Amino acid sequence: MQLLLKSATFFCLTALALIVTGYDQSAVSAFSTAIKQTLNPPKVLIEEDFNGRDPFGQVHQQFGIDHAFTVVDDPAGGRNKVGRFELREQDPIQSNGKRSEVLFPPQDHHDRWYSYSVYIPSEHFKWDHDNDIISQWHQATGGSPATTFRVHQDNFMFRTGNKKATRKDYYLGKVEKDKWHHFIFHIIHDHGKDGLVEVWQNGEKVLEHKGGNMYDTDLPRWKVGIYKASWAKRKTSTTERVIYFDNIKLGSEKSSVEDLLLATGKHKQLPAGTKLFNY
Repeated sequence: MQLLLKSATFFCLTALALIVTGYDQSAVSAFSTAIKQTLNPPKVLIEEDFNGRDPFGQVHQQFGIDHAFTVVDDPAGGRNKVGRFELREQDPIQSNGKRSEVLFPPQDHHDRWYSYSVYIPSEHFKWDHDNDIISQWHQATGGSPATTFRVHQDNFMFRTGNKKATRKDYYLGKVEKDKWHHFIFHIIHDHGKDGLVEVWQNGEKVLEHKGGNMYDTDLPRWKVGIYKASWAKRKTSTTERVIYFDNIKLGSEKSSVEDLLLATGKHKQLPAGTKLFNY
């Protein structure tokens, strides 16, 4: 029945497109593509590998200064291009904070998948007693983010909850610097008991959190980069942060772990013997 309804809807909307556009073939094609993606969303909604002409062309950029973001050669070697984010203590305030981030478009579904490869260099990311947010799911009307992924004292740390007072911290192990790590996040965004967070690191499931993971307001928007709130008010143990990202993907509710695993042959391919699933 659902398939029949979708087919009928597609037929009617395409017919409408023919009438509205005066049978302009290119316009009808674009309109039909938009309808198909609405009725049958693709598994990957946005993808960035930094090999194109317009990196982050589909997202909002929060770069306050030239060094905040550049496309560079892979620090691990090879010809692959990656995104380099840099934040310094003396950088100007950008969007009410010390940040070098990108903000993805508003979401229209509570079930989403997110993934990327991240490389943290030992030379430009020294130990700090304070933490750095490298991913956040930000609700504009909710104040500080309910769900974040951070580096805290050289450890990966995931924080989530539906209230500031009840958020939980999950430490996912020591950051091995000067190497690539691949993370997949599956989040069913919900304020109550139906919420779910699953995290895979280098193909192994390392976290499952059930329950509220957002405030009782609008759906969150995903942010990637470096955000260091403390530098807007005080000094910390360091004055510089550099981090590299690659293979950034935002997946729809149709996506899965398999869809977001690294492609064979990429420089950050999972090492031999890595467990792909650990349920």
